[in-house]
Amino acid sequence: MNAPAEILASIGGADNVENLTHCATRLRFQLHDNSGIDEKQVESIPGVMGAVSQSGNRYQVVIGGAVESVYNDIMALPEMKEGGSATGTQESGSNADVKSAAKEKGPRGRFTWLDSFFDFLGDSFRPILGSLLGASLIITFMALMGTLGVIGNWADPRTELSPTWQFINLCWRCVFYFLPLMVAYNASKKLGADPWIGFAVMAVVMLPGFTSLGQYATHLTFAGSEINVVRLFGGHLPLTIFDYGSQVFPPLLMAAVLGPLYKLLKKIISPNVQLIFVPFLSMLIMIPLTAFLIGPLGVYAGAGLANGLKAVNDFSPFIFAILIPMLYPFMVPLGLHWPLNAIMLLNIQTLGFDFIQGPMGAWNFACFGATAGVLFLSVRDRDVTMRQTATGALAAGLLGGISEPSLYGIHLRFKRIYPRILVGCFLGGLVQGIGGGLTTNAFVFTSLLTIPAFSNIPLYAISIAVAFFSSMLLVVFFDYRTADERAEAAKVRATEDADQAAEEARKASAEAHKAELRADDAEARADQAEQRAATTTVAAERAAQVATAVAPARTALAPNAVTQIASPVAGYVVPLDKVPDPVFAKGTVGLGVGIDPTGDTITSPGDGKIIVAQDTGHAFGIKLDNGIELLIHVGIDTVNLGGTGFDVHVARGDRVTTGDVLVRFDRKVIESAGYSMITPVLVTNPRKFASVTQAPATLSSALVAPGDTIITVTAKPPKDGAAAAPGTPPAPAHRSAAQAVAAGDSKAGASASTEAPGSSVGGASVGGAAAGGSPAPGSTVPGVSAHGVSAHGDAQASPQGTGTADGARRAATTAGAADSSGSAAASGAAPGSALVAGAVTEIGSPVAGRVVALSDVPDPVFSKGIVGLGVGIDPTGDTITSPGDGKIIVAQDTGHAFGIKLDNGIELLIHVGIDTVNLGGTGFDVHVARGDRVTTGDVLVRFDRKVIESAGYSMITPVLVTNPRKFASVTQAAQGAVTPGEGIITVTAKQ
Repeated sequence: MNAPAEILASIGGADNVENLTHCATRLRFQLHDNSGIDEKQVESIPGVMGAVSQSGNRYQVVIGGAVESVYNDIMALPEMKEGGSATGTQESGSNADVKSAAKEKGPRGRFTWLDSFFDFLGDSFRPILGSLLGASLIITFMALMGTLGVIGNWADPRTELSPTWQFINLCWRCVFYFLPLMVAYNASKKLGADPWIGFAVMAVVMLPGFTSLGQYATHLTFAGSEINVVRLFGGHLPLTIFDYGSQVFPPLLMAAVLGPLYKLLKKIISPNVQLIFVPFLSMLIMIPLTAFLIGPLGVYAGAGLANGLKAVNDFSPFIFAILIPMLYPFMVPLGLHWPLNAIMLLNIQTLGFDFIQGPMGAWNFACFGATAGVLFLSVRDRDVTMRQTATGALAAGLLGGISEPSLYGIHLRFKRIYPRILVGCFLGGLVQGIGGGLTTNAFVFTSLLTIPAFSNIPLYAISIAVAFFSSMLLVVFFDYRTADERAEAAKVRATEDADQAAEEARKASAEAHKAELRADDAEARADQAEQRAATTTVAAERAAQVATAVAPARTALAPNAVTQIASPVAGYVVPLDKVPDPVFAKGTVGLGVGIDPTGDTITSPGDGKIIVAQDTGHAFGIKLDNGIELLIHVGIDTVNLGGTGFDVHVARGDRVTTGDVLVRFDRKVIESAGYSMITPVLVTNPRKFASVTQAPATLSSALVAPGDTIITVTAKPPKDGAAAAPGTPPAPAHRSAAQAVAAGDSKAGASASTEAPGSSVGGASVGGAAAGGSPAPGSTVPGVSAHGVSAHGDAQASPQGTGTADGARRAATTAGAADSSGSAAASGAAPGSALVAGAVTEIGSPVAGRVVALSDVPDPVFSKGIVGLGVGIDPTGDTITSPGDGKIIVAQDTGHAFGIKLDNGIELLIHVGIDTVNLGGTGFDVHVARGDRVTTGDVLVRFDRKVIESAGYSMITPVLVTNPRKFASVTQAAQGAVTPGEGIITVTAKQ
C-alpha cells in the first residue's frame, strides 16, 4: 500500500471523509468522526511529518512541501472517486457547502418544492450575470456623461442622441431587450428541455412582425390597464399584443410548462423518431400557448408584484428604504432575491425608473464593509488564506457589485459577522429614508463604478459610505471570530511558521551537505598532491611559518594566557557599571570599560579585521588576530545623529593594525545635541575567556593615552585541568613541530601545531614527531586532520606524518579565502563535526530559565516533535543568544522565531513563546537578520516579558534540533534551572 492510500486508511477510509482540502503544508480533513484515529499510526506513514486532531471532527496531516502531490494522489484513489467528497484548496467547506447549510436552516430546507423553485430562479439568471454586469457598466458610463452634460437625458426615449451616442446606447440595450431569450434558454435547460426550443418559442413573440400585428388590434381596458387585442381564427381567439422586450416572467412561466411537456413527449414517442417529433410537437403546442396565454399571464404577474412594492414605496419611502436592506441579508442566501431582480427590470420597462436598487445598495456596501474588516484583521494576523479570500471578495464587490463571494466565502462561515452587517444595512437605509429615497433609470449592479447611475448621487454616496464603514469598523473592533476560533487560527499559523522554518532549515541543510561534499573532494585532491610531494622536516617547518604568517594564531585564547587591551582614545577611564546606559552597564553586550574622551580620534587597539562599521560612525566591531572581539561605541545614543559630526575612515571587511584611525568626531556637535561622550570599549566574546577585567593600572590613575592598557583578558585553563607551571608563560600557539623537535621537546613535537581554541587556522604538523624525528605511532593533533587541508584551511600532516610547503601554501590560500568570506567557524570546531561518527555534542541554553520537557510544551506541533526534537525553556531572562557559531537561516521580523545553521552541522529552531507571532513584533527587539553570521553568545533578540504575558501568551520557548534524522539521538541534557550556555540538549551522531 502506498503512502496516500495508507493515509486515507488510517483516518477511517473514504467513507469517513466529508471534505478534504489542503494548504501549503498540510492535508485538512473534515471527517464524520475523528475519535477513533490512531495518531501514532498516521505519523508512522512515510512522508507524514505529524498529525493534529482538532475540534469539530477536523483532522490535519502535516506533509510539507509535497502536500499538493499527495492531495492529488489521494483524490485519484478509486474509493475517493466512488465516495465523491467535496474538495477545495483553502477552507474546510466550499461555497456550495455553506450555501446548502444556509438553505437547511430556512424554509427551503424543510420544503423540497420551495428549494427547487428558488434553484430554478437562480439558475435561470446566474449564467447571464456577466452580460448584465457588462451592460450595467455601459449604463453607468452613459449616466455619467448625462450628469456631466455631455449628452442629454439618455434614458428618455424622446431625447435625440447623435448616431455615435445612439450606437453606444445600443450596446447595453441589446442585453436587456433580448433578456427574455437568455432567460428562456437557461430556464428550459434547468428543467431538462432542449434550451433552443425554449429560445425559439420565446423568439416568436419578440419578432417585429408579432409587434406589428398591433395595427389590427382593438383597444380594451383590463384591470385598469389599456391593452391591445387582435382577434384571430375568425375572431374566436383574442391575441394580446405586448412588447415582450426585457420581460422575464413570461419566459420563466413558458419554461415551467415546456420542461414537463418535453419530458412527457420523450416518454410517449419512440426513440427512433424523437429527434423529429419531440421538437416539432413541443413548438406546435408551446408557441400558441405562450402567445395566447402564458405570455400575457407572465406580464400581468410581474406587473402585480411590481405594483405591490410600488404601493409600499409610495406609502412611505422612509420605511421602504430601511426594509429592503434589512431583508436582503436573509433573502440572498436563500435565493429569494431573484424575483426582485425581475421586478427591477419590469419597473424600468413600465415606469421608466426603479426604486429598489438604491436601498439594495445599502445592503451590498454593508456586506462589502464587513469583508473589508475581515481583510484588515487577516493582514494584521498574517492569516494568508483569509486574506486571499477577503481580497478577492472585496474586489468583486466594490468593482462588480457582486455579494456572493463575500457572503458564501466569509460571512455565512462566521456567525458574529451578521449582526455587524445588519447595523450597516440599517444605518445606510436610514440615510436614504431621511433623504427621501432613491431611483435609477437603468438596471445596474450596485458598485463603486455605478454610483453615477442614481438620481441623487450625493445621497446615495453618503448612504453606502455609512453602511460600508459602520460594518467595517464593527468587525475590526469586535472581530468576526469567537475566542476559540481566534486561538485555533493562531495555533494553525504557528504551525505554518514552524513548517516554514523547518523547511528552510532542511534546505539549508541540503546546501550545507553539498558544500561538505565539495570540501571532501577538495581534501582528496589536496591529499593526492601531498603524497606526490617530497616530505622533509625542513619543508614542514617552512610550511608552518607560511601558514602562521598568513593567519596569526589567536594567542589570547591559549590556556592561561593574559592579554592586555589598549585604549583606542585619550581620556578618563569609567568603570563599566557607571556607563550611562543599562544595556552597556549590565554587561549585556560585553565586558570592559568606558572612556570619557579628551581626544577626538578613535584608533584600533590592535591588529585585526573590521567586522562592524556603521555608516553613522558611532560604533565599530573589531575581530583582533589574537582571538578577542571588541566593540567600540563612540558616545551614548549617538546613532541618532545620523553620522553628523563623524568622519569615518574604515569600512566593514578592512584590515587594520594598531593605531590605525577608525573615526574622528566633533565633540561639540555631539554634546550640543545632548548626548554623553562616554565611549564603551567592550570584549563581546567574554564567554571564551576565564575573565575580562578593568586593568589594575587604571584603578589608581584614570587618565589614559591611546595605547595605554585599560582591559585585562585572561584565558581559560587547559581543558584537561593540568595547570601551567608557576611563572612559566604558555608556549606560543604557533610554535612549529620542527622548532619543538629542534628544542628537544618531544611532547611539544606531538602538539606544537595544535591551534589555539577559537583560531581559524592552525599550524602545520608533522604528525607528532618524537625527539628523534619519527612520528609517534597513533599520535593525533587536535584540530588538524591527516588529509591535507581541512575545512578551516589548516596546513596538515600527510599520511606519512610530514607536511609539505606546497600543501601549506594551499592551506594558507584556503585560510585567506575562508577569512575573507567569513565562512570559517569562529569556535574552531570543524564544520560538520557533530556529524562525525559517534560524536557527542552538547547544545547550550540560549536564555536563562527553567528546562521544560518537550512533551510538556503547550503546543502539539512542538510537543509531538513534528518540527524537531529538543526541550522548552521557561525564561527568567529577557535575552535570547546564539547557542553556538553559525549562520542565521530564519529570522522573523516579528522576533518570535530564529533558525540557526550551526557550523558543527546541527540546525536549530528557537521559538520565543507560544503563538507570539500574533503580537506582530510588539515587545521584541531583533538584533540579527537572515544571512548574518553569529558566534556563541551573540544576541538574537530581546523581549519584554510583561508585554507577552499580558497578551495571554505562554513564554515557554522551544529549542529544537530540526534535522534530528541525521543523528542517532537528540535528548534532554538538563533539568531545572539553567543559565545561558549551560548544556540543555545532547546530540549523538550516528556510528
